[in-house]
Amino acid sequence: MPANPLLEIPPEGSDEKTERDLVWLGLVGMLDAPRPEVRDAVARCRSAGIRPIMITGDHQLTAQAVAEDLGIAIRGGDRVLTGRDLEKMDPKQLEQEVQHVNIYARVAPEHKLHIVQALQRRNQIVAMTGDGVNDAPALKQADIGVAMGITGTDVSKDASDMILLDDNFATIVAAAEEGRVVYTNIRRFIKYILGSNIGELLTIGAAPLIGLGGVPLTPLQILWMNLVTDGLPALALAVEPAEPNVMKRPPYDPKESIFARGLGSYMIRIGIILSILAISLMVWSYDYVKHTPGDPERWKTMVFTTLCIAQMGHALAIRSNTQLTIEMNPFSNPYILAAVSLTTILQLMLVYVPFLRSFFGTHYLNLTELGICLGFSMLMFVWVELEKLVLRWYTTRK
Repeated sequence: MPANPLLEIPPEGSDEKTERDLVWLGLVGMLDAPRPEVRDAVARCRSAGIRPIMITGDHQLTAQAVAEDLGIAIRGGDRVLTGRDLEKMDPKQLEQEVQHVNIYARVAPEHKLHIVQALQRRNQIVAMTGDGVNDAPALKQADIGVAMGITGTDVSKDASDMILLDDNFATIVAAAEEGRVVYTNIRRFIKYILGSNIGELLTIGAAPLIGLGGVPLTPLQILWMNLVTDGLPALALAVEPAEPNVMKRPPYDPKESIFARGLGSYMIRIGIILSILAISLMVWSYDYVKHTPGDPERWKTMVFTTLCIAQMGHALAIRSNTQLTIEMNPFSNPYILAAVSLTTILQLMLVYVPFLRSFFGTHYLNLTELGICLGFSMLMFVWVELEKLVLRWYTTRK
């Protein structure tokens, strides 16, 4: 049976003879489109002061088109560096270029390492993503190496600090947001605990100095404040959800102290304010009980109750550094509401339940005395809220 010439493979070198009189039928193209959520993730990075950079082995035109589509580069305005360009640069030149270039194309594995090192020499904190064996040096060099969990090789995973289980860039941005929330809540926890403790310490130390005949609190009452009054609201503050501006501010210096940006001065200031309120009540109540019927030691219970309830107002007020409490959703953190309510009820039980009153060494307070304690306690909440208003006014003046 004779062979069909249409089914035979043309011999090599016969292109000029065979590729003649062709008819155009069409063109097939392939697009590896970015995930739809990446564009929003890049925009959130930029608003948070995080600079996204594309480093790829693809052609520079492809890289530029994708970068412009995602918002990594300005359309028609950003420069693209290729592997050939990088080969011609010495470390000093590259160190200058990385400040302005967001797209690198046709790069080799060693180029990725050089880019990371150049950014670090500019005091930048670098997070590097990768999935191949050749990415391992750059992943290891970066401050945060992020390997792909699905497509990544074992070598890249071993060299990384973090493994991305869904291979989605948006997940990295979500992790950055969660990290900011956790760090803010740690500072909020410390702010509440130490600020309250400073106020308690000053109050206890002031009592003998002003001649009131001993300290107002027993060791058991101090232990109660540390474990319950301080502990429960502090734990609830540690799970406070993100504030609206958490991804609209630049990153903080990773080398800063935990007490930086006014946290240390805030704790001292709040501790002094709390102690002033408690000492004022202490002086007034010490004189008050002398001229009214009842247990002459109940001034100590008034001080104890005021210190504990004042901290509840403090816990509610420091949920946000900028928003007033009335501007926040009261149910966005149900744990703080539960902690404040439970702690307040337990504190009142120490005063009005007989066997608890006997065990903790407290004294019965009538409604007038309890109202005075609540009034002094409320001043702590009012003070913190006024500080927010002053800060907001000062910020708007700039």
